[in-house]
Parts: sequence; C-alpha cells; structure tokens
Amino acid sequence: MRVVEASGKSWVGEAANLSPFGIKICEARIAAPAIVRLEFELPTGGARFAVTAVAIRTDPDGGAFAFINLARADFHRISNAVESLFLRRKLWIMIVEDDPSLAGGLADLTEAHDGATCILPSAEEALTYLAQDQPDAILLDLGLPGMSGVHFLDTLARQQLRIPVVVVSGAGEGEAATCLRLGALDFLRKPLNLEQLRLILNMLELASVKRRLHDIDRARGLTALP
Repeated sequence: MRVVEASGKSWVGEAANLSPFGIKICEARIAAPAIVRLEFELPTGGARFAVTAVAIRTDPDGGAFAFINLARADFHRISNAVESLFLRRKLWIMIVEDDPSLAGGLADLTEAHDGATCILPSAEEALTYLAQDQPDAILLDLGLPGMSGVHFLDTLARQQLRIPVVVVSGAGEGEAATCLRLGALDFLRKPLNLEQLRLILNMLELASVKRRLHDIDRARGLTALP
C-alpha cells in the first residue's frame, strides 16, 4: 500500500486489518488527525484505486486510518474483499495443555488439517490471552497447573465468553458431565482417537464458517449504505 501525505511525501507500508470503514498500516507513524491518500490493490484482485483517509490514532504496531467519503462502489469492493478473506481464514485453535509433547501433537494434527494454533501451558495464561483476542475454538486439558480446566470452563461461562471448547482429558464420566454442563462442546478421552479428533476439527471448522457468515450478515444489517 502507498500512503501519500498532504505534503506530497509518499511511502509504502504493509496493510493489516482491512475493513469497509478503515485500515491499519503497520509501522505507520502519522500524528492524528492527518489526511492522507491511500493507494492500494485489493488482495482479491481488480484495478488499483485510491481512497482518502484520516489518521485517527497510532498504536505500537502501526497507525489506524478511517476512510473519508468512501464512494459506494469502492465501499462494496472493499466489503466484498473483506468477506472473501474472512471466510478463507484458517481455523484458529488455542491449545491449553501443559504437556509439551501432547500439545505439540495436537498442534501438528490441527495444522495438518490446514488450521493455525497457539499453545498455552496454563489456564491463567489462556485467560490473559483471551482478554486481548479470541480464537475460533479451544482444545482444553483438565489437569493443568494452577487453575484447573474445570475452573477455566466455569470462568468462561461466568464471563460469557462463548468460544467452542473441546476438552481433551483422561478424566472419568463425572468430570466429563461437569464439563458439558459448564458449556464444553465435546469431550475427547486420552489417549486420543485420531479419527475422532479429525471429526471434531471438521465440526469446529463448519461452526467457525457459520459464525463468520452470521457476523457478516449482522454487519451488513448494521452498516448497509442507504
């Protein structure tokens, strides 16, 4: 993406977090509220075009810009590109497991399924992460150091964090029932049945796509142009 400032100075930056209303540009350092012209090509193809935008803030990882007087045609081009990228995004799984070998095995299987993973060894670290961002789903061990997996599920329920959680544990039927009552989507017993895990990943991927479609429809209803 090329950024052209009011002075005529221009520079190239890496774009991130494109939306129909604005964009973040990595490492941008422009004091708000500066007006700029953004020249870019959409990742889904099509001709290069320019959009006027205002710098609204500078974050540690870049600058945020809001589009100004965006033409209807350009709004729909950007909106369609965002929807396409959103639906093609990889299934993103958080693995909460303190056993490095098992966590690595779960990550390998998820990534072989064309998913992306992050591994956290404790429930406390997982909650800290969830305060900043949310994955599509969580694979959760129960026997964690510190806060247990059951306590973690209870905390998610109390905080109304509605993220699909699949428990991966060698626990008995009593704990399995408790986990399901607290909102766990499913319960996989150790040692893992690989075919069951593949079926679970397929289910999580389908649920993720449905959730993204729902978010797109909701955004259309809230932001549709007259």
